[in-house]
Amino acid sequence: PILLGKDTLNQQNITHGSLQGYIAKAVYTEPILKKSLLEFTVSKSYSNSSSEKTTNDYNKLDGKFNLKNDSLSNDFENIYAYYTGGIRIRTQRQNYNFAVGFSYQQAILEGTTTNAIKDSTINKTFRNILPNARFQYNFSKFKTLSLNYAASTNQPSVSQLQPIADNSNPLNIKIGNPNLKQEYNHNIMGHLNLISPYRNKNFFMYFTMQFTENKIVNADCVDQLGINRTKPINVNGVNNLNSEISYSMPIHFLKGTVELSNSGGIFKTKQFINGSANDIKTLSLGPKLRFDINPTDKINIDLSAGLNYFNSKNSLQPALNSKYISQNYDASFDWEMPKRFFFSTDFNYMINSQRAAGFNINVPLWNMSISKQMLKMNRGELKLSVRDLLDKNIGISRNTNNNYIEDSRVMTLRRFFLLSFTYSLNKTGLNNVRSGGGMRMIIK
Repeated sequence: PILLGKDTLNQQNITHGSLQGYIAKAVYTEPILKKSLLEFTVSKSYSNSSSEKTTNDYNKLDGKFNLKNDSLSNDFENIYAYYTGGIRIRTQRQNYNFAVGFSYQQAILEGTTTNAIKDSTINKTFRNILPNARFQYNFSKFKTLSLNYAASTNQPSVSQLQPIADNSNPLNIKIGNPNLKQEYNHNIMGHLNLISPYRNKNFFMYFTMQFTENKIVNADCVDQLGINRTKPINVNGVNNLNSEISYSMPIHFLKGTVELSNSGGIFKTKQFINGSANDIKTLSLGPKLRFDINPTDKINIDLSAGLNYFNSKNSLQPALNSKYISQNYDASFDWEMPKRFFFSTDFNYMINSQRAAGFNINVPLWNMSISKQMLKMNRGELKLSVRDLLDKNIGISRNTNNNYIEDSRVMTLRRFFLLSFTYSLNKTGLNNVRSGGGMRMIIK
């Protein structure tokens, strides 16, 4: 290979920003027919954000960052406001209810960027009709099915619209597209709940689907020197599906319950490389088995095992296809001891596979604590806890893009001890706080 050039970038960026805004909404309902209502809504949202970015180059003479780079310094102000007016009809029957309607939305986006080379002003107005619908059917008191549909929009940011190049990274130059349109989303959500309280059997199913028109994605252009220029554009054909299903039932000989669940998702998007579309399809699955055991009223044991599968395929660059598997094993033990002492410990073991060499790391994480409730109504709790008892905690993640797959290893906070005192402001004490209610004050 021939070395064409060598350059060093040594800069310091200082950014000051502020955000102010408000949302106001009014709703009026009018009864019509026997069991129906006509609902009228109006709303307004307003936000004003500003940012001042100063870039200083390194001064070799005095070793300080005091050479202002005017081309990479700018002042930025963004105003986004929208007005909506809507109408829908709501109907309630004995076994079902539904609502259907629509709203009109007008959004205004104003942005100004000022620097020493070129000033840019953006003024955009977006107008949309946003339909919505909801249906719920009650098979019984504990068995329900609900379906929801709503349209929504996402506006492009001013940085995506500004036709000013950002060359903070000379190898990855970004420039906005003033012709961007709003993203228009079709959102569908469903729930199915089948509960048998007397038999302690439960079945849940949940899903969300989103279809996006004018999705904002990146179009990359890589030249012969390896410099990447990125510009956002609008495309269609982007959608995703996420779902979760679970079933639980009692296990009498263990004095507990078992739950079998699975989460999954299908995500389809696209990016562009040198004018060619790269279709990206991603599949994720996460089956899990969990046991919740209560041998006595004072002891609770949780055991679980789960698998996370991820598979991403690229139509344009199969070499960037990504697939990996991680396994999670969890165990926890909680014991209410005599004289209001509590002991708790949990252990998580993660196994990573099919990643890059050096990143298939098994991570054991063990936590432990002992606490004592005190004061009147058990309002106070003194707790000594230790996190990451084995001193092995580490973070592993994967990021993929048009021209690379990145496995990263993050050194997180490892073993430490913590002494804390908690005081409950609720009259029922910490017993209510443990169950999820009440207020408390913590001193560490």
